[in-house]
Amino acid sequence: MNRLRLGVSSRRAAYVALVLLTLVWGFNWVVMKAALARADPLSFNFARTWLAVLVLFAALALRRGRWLPHSWWAVVVTGFFQTTINFGATMMAVATGGAGRAAVLVFTMPFWTLVIARIVLDERIRRFQVPAIALAFTGLVCIVEPWSWQGGLAAKLWAVLSGFGWAAGTVALKRFQRDPGFDILPFIAWQMAVGAIPLALLPWLYGAPAIEWTAGELACLLYVGAISSAAGFIAWMEILRWLPAGEASLNIFAIPVIALVASMVIFGEKLAGNEWLGIALIGAGLAMVALWSLGATRRVIRE
Repeated sequence: MNRLRLGVSSRRAAYVALVLLTLVWGFNWVVMKAALARADPLSFNFARTWLAVLVLFAALALRRGRWLPHSWWAVVVTGFFQTTINFGATMMAVATGGAGRAAVLVFTMPFWTLVIARIVLDERIRRFQVPAIALAFTGLVCIVEPWSWQGGLAAKLWAVLSGFGWAAGTVALKRFQRDPGFDILPFIAWQMAVGAIPLALLPWLYGAPAIEWTAGELACLLYVGAISSAAGFIAWMEILRWLPAGEASLNIFAIPVIALVASMVIFGEKLAGNEWLGIALIGAGLAMVALWSLGATRRVIRE
C-alpha cells in the first residue's frame, strides 16, 4: 500500500474531514491551556512534538510499507516551516507573553497562505473569497483588539511568525504532493522528526523545568501530541490533496471561535461584545465559503 487510507477519497469527504479537523484543532487550544497551567510551555512542546513523531513512526511500522520519503529536500523544507517554525514560534509566543489574545495572531495563517499559494502554486484568489476574507479578517481584528494591547510585542511577533510558518508549510505540502512517488505517511513522519530536532534545544537554552506528570497532564499530552499533532497533520495533508490550499485555510478561521467558545464553557471565561461581534463576522465569512464549496461539489457531482 503506497498511501495511508483515511477515507478522504473525494472533495465532499475532504470537506467533512476539514470540519472534523477544525473541531479537533479548535479544542486543542483549550487542552493546551489546561496543560500549560502546570507545565512549562517549552517542555510541553518538546514532549508533544516527540510523542507525535513516535506515533507517526509507529503507524509507519504497522503499515509495513515504504519507510523513506521521496525527497529529503522536501522533508527539510516542510519540516522547517511546518514543525520548527510553526510549533516553536507558537510555544515561544506563549512563553514570552502568555496564552492570551496574542495566540490568536497565529490565525493570520489563512492570509499568508493565500499570498504564498498565489506566488508558489499560482492559485487564484477567487471573487467569492474577497468578501469572505474581509469579513473574517474584520472579525479576527475585533477578537484580537490590537488597539488596546499593552506591551508584549515579542509574543505578538512570535505568534505572527507561527502563522507564517504554518502557511508556508501548508503551501510546501501542497507543492510536494505533486512529486512522483510522494507517499504521505513517511513524508509527514520524517518532516516532523527533522523539524523537531531544533525544538529539542529550546528547553535547554531557556532552562525550562521538567514536567510534573499527572493523569490529567498525560491525557492532555495524548490529545495534543497523538491526536491533534500526529493524526491531525496526516488528515490535513489528505485534505490538501483534494482542496486548494487557500480555500482549505480559510476554514481555519473557525478555530479561534471554537477555542473562545469552549474556553467560555469549560473555564467560565466571559466574552466581551467585541468578541461576540468577531465570532459573528468570522462565522459569516466561513458560511460564504461553505455555501460556495457546497455548490461547487454539487456541480462536480452533476458533471
